[in-house]
Amino acid sequence: MMAEVLLTEDAREDLHDLDGAARVIVLKGLQKLQSEPEKRGSPLSSRLRGNLTTFRKLVVGDRDYRIVYRVDPDGSVVVVWVIGRRSDEEVYHLALSRLRLHPDEAAREFAVALDEIWQG
Repeated sequence: MMAEVLLTEDAREDLHDLDGAARVIVLKGLQKLQSEPEKRGSPLSSRLRGNLTTFRKLVVGDRDYRIVYRVDPDGSVVVVWVIGRRSDEEVYHLALSRLRLHPDEAAREFAVALDEIWQG
């Protein structure tokens, strides 16, 4: 089963802002997330400024870019929240700030996932 990879509006802007070569590298990484996304990348943890334990990161290129994403519990949908250069902790700060800006989106994803678990 192939997972559907969705990008938040912010992540789409991140992708658009990359130059051509970087965009190709990131698109290949996004393509990889269609297959076993819960096994790709690395799980994130609690950070000083917030909790990212439900997120994973995939490092692409020559370790130049990070894709921060969440996988639905059943593995059928991947939501990409941040695409960014690997500079310091910037992608994590972005993920946390976007999570704070869009708590409804995160809550909706969580509710849909719970519904699927209870009905599944």
